[in-house]
Amino acid sequence: MVSAVKTAAPRAATKAGASGDVDAGVGKDKLTVGALRKALPPHIFEKNVAHSMWYLATDLTVIFACLRLYSDDISWPMYVIYANVLGLFMWCLFVVGHDCGHNTFSDSKALNAVMGHLSHGFILVPFWPWAKSHSTHHAYHQNKTKDKSHGWYDREDEGIEKIMKDQPFFIPFLYFFVYLLAGFPDGSHFNPFSSRLFHTTKDMVQCAVSSFVCVGFFASFVAYWGWERFVWIYVVPWLIFNFWLYKVTYLQHHGDGTIVYSDEAWDYLRGGLQTIDRVYDTNTGALDAVMHNITNGHVVHHLFSTSIPHYNLMEATEILRPQLGAAYKLVRGFPLVELIQHHWYSTRQWMIRRDGNGPTYWEFVNQDVYVKEMAAKKASTASK
Repeated sequence: MVSAVKTAAPRAATKAGASGDVDAGVGKDKLTVGALRKALPPHIFEKNVAHSMWYLATDLTVIFACLRLYSDDISWPMYVIYANVLGLFMWCLFVVGHDCGHNTFSDSKALNAVMGHLSHGFILVPFWPWAKSHSTHHAYHQNKTKDKSHGWYDREDEGIEKIMKDQPFFIPFLYFFVYLLAGFPDGSHFNPFSSRLFHTTKDMVQCAVSSFVCVGFFASFVAYWGWERFVWIYVVPWLIFNFWLYKVTYLQHHGDGTIVYSDEAWDYLRGGLQTIDRVYDTNTGALDAVMHNITNGHVVHHLFSTSIPHYNLMEATEILRPQLGAAYKLVRGFPLVELIQHHWYSTRQWMIRRDGNGPTYWEFVNQDVYVKEMAAKKASTASK
């Protein structure tokens, strides 16, 4: 069984993955989504519009305060603070829009669509296309052929796959251009005629509407600030938002020993429980709270993505942790140096094929560790 990840320090792959246990601690006879749902009190699933609007208003207040306080003669130290605070709260705003896409902002699809376009449009993310591709990610999490949000790259992959693996500090800033605009790997989120993502007239119309909203925000910003001021006021913080988006989502789904399943081995619960909760602020918990606990409540979010709003994730997590047992994955401790170190380590992972004694699956192993292990194994074999 795969044991819970307890520290952020890089380490070798878990023994469980190498043992060929495709369940990774989740036997179908031990856990079911239905049983986990029954363990949660009804109020966990209640969507409170006032609560949701409060979080949206809070994020927007901080964002507009930053924009209001910006000055063209700002000092470099203050600009660094400005860009990082604004970039962080753009990411927080994205999380609220992400709730809208899951229909956990409210019970009204119309209100979710309006608030989703407001929050995502401001940060140039097309709301309906993102909601569509993201729902596929949740429906098929850790399925090698169907989960597309972060492509599964084997160690033999070349081309853009190799770049994605070998440039972990460069790619996050380009996530928008690579994933949303160019459409790698599952289709452009801005092009209504992207056949990999949109299959019906409704999909295409929704893409056109969401893209138009983003273009409207973009044009308004440029018209109001001018190109040069737009870059300094908006684009630099927006690139920092892109880094947060890529980094947080990548680390939620990639860690030592996490497993990617073949079609025959995959099911919803197995895939969902390969998610990792990560605590970014072990001292006060404030940073995780600011990010709406999408960092340290992500396991439960994956199990009940369309029914539990973000402000109930932590209560649900505390209730379900004892039942999940060793299947629950948690990383604690993300001061800046460890964060950078773990990001570098995790994004340099290879998927190693494991056939074991049952269905095929793939396990994440850091490529530097794997090379050393293979060299040691080869040397040991040669000496015999």
